[in-house]
Amino acid sequence: MDRAVTRRAIARVASIVLVVNGCSGLMGPAASGPDGSAGATTGTVTAAPPSRGTPTQPPQTPVPGFEDWQVINPQGVRISVDSAGLLMDLIGPLLWFNERRGVLFYRDVTGDFRATATVRTWSASDPSAAPGQDGTIQLAGLMARTEIPAENYVFIVSGSIGMSTGLETKTTTSSRSVYVQRGLPTGGDAELRLCRVGPTFELSWRHVDSTEAWTLMSTFDRRDMPQTLQVGANIYTDSVPDLVARFEDLKIEPLSPGRPC
Repeated sequence: MDRAVTRRAIARVASIVLVVNGCSGLMGPAASGPDGSAGATTGTVTAAPPSRGTPTQPPQTPVPGFEDWQVINPQGVRISVDSAGLLMDLIGPLLWFNERRGVLFYRDVTGDFRATATVRTWSASDPSAAPGQDGTIQLAGLMARTEIPAENYVFIVSGSIGMSTGLETKTTTSSRSVYVQRGLPTGGDAELRLCRVGPTFELSWRHVDSTEAWTLMSTFDRRDMPQTLQVGANIYTDSVPDLVARFEDLKIEPLSPGRPC
């Protein structure tokens, strides 16, 4: 075989490693880094690299069941799936605030939509404990975003909001963020909902494992947002990361124009 062809084939195989932990597919290095790698304690399986897309569009991911999804800041997170849902293990000090970017695992959505998930969070260093509550922000939830012409997004998240667990909503316009926090003794868990109806975004929550009515936490009028947005699961911290989030029953459903959330 021609040596140049052999080298290209080896490079393609080496460009991404799919780490398998049990039966879960764990996303490894950042797709933009040519020499990134991910450690595995139970063995590794190589996989063909995803398409790289344009310079401003992250590559598609090899996460089972989410093959058409993409990730922002893949070097800062380990993403896998288990029998209960999607797992995101934050490993980098990444923050969604003003022009700064945390992690977002998303797909493109056009028009009105309803995104829902049961989000359960815990400390990576002590899985029996809720995250943070030590003055740090350790949060995960649902987000809708565009980066044109700057950071523009809304989200609702659950986890540690400083000295307690609770919820936060945030709206960022041209890389300027405004947020609202609500302390709740939920252990960092909540069922979250993010809806777009025309220019209006409604962010709601309710207790997990309940059938109670949704509680509206924030409404944002974002007439500046384009029709197509990046919608999905986000995770971030303002400190050393110590957060794992599970997204159970994560759904993004279209809404007919004008239909309420």
